[in-house]
Amino acid sequence: MRLHQNEADRKRKFNRTENVRTISPADPDSPRLYGRRNDSESLNRALEDTLFLGRAHSLGWRRQQVEMLGWALMVNAMTMARHRAAEDLEAAA
Repeated sequence: MRLHQNEADRKRKFNRTENVRTISPADPDSPRLYGRRNDSESLNRALEDTLFLGRAHSLGWRRQQVEMLGWALMVNAMTMARHRAAEDLEAAA
């Protein structure tokens, strides 16, 4: 199945990437994979919210890539800190 848009899709104003799922809901892996979709969408939204007028903070793809990696490291570090704090609370209880 084609997942990218072509000229026929453009003429029909059909956005294939928004309307076609790569993995069918009937697939046994679907619940596991689509369960993570909301997390991914949430992280993408949080990243977009940091961009002034939807623009990157840096110029050039290399700098933007470093910026994205730094943002991902920050999110992971905050997640780890929250997880450890929750473990400490459980241990104290």
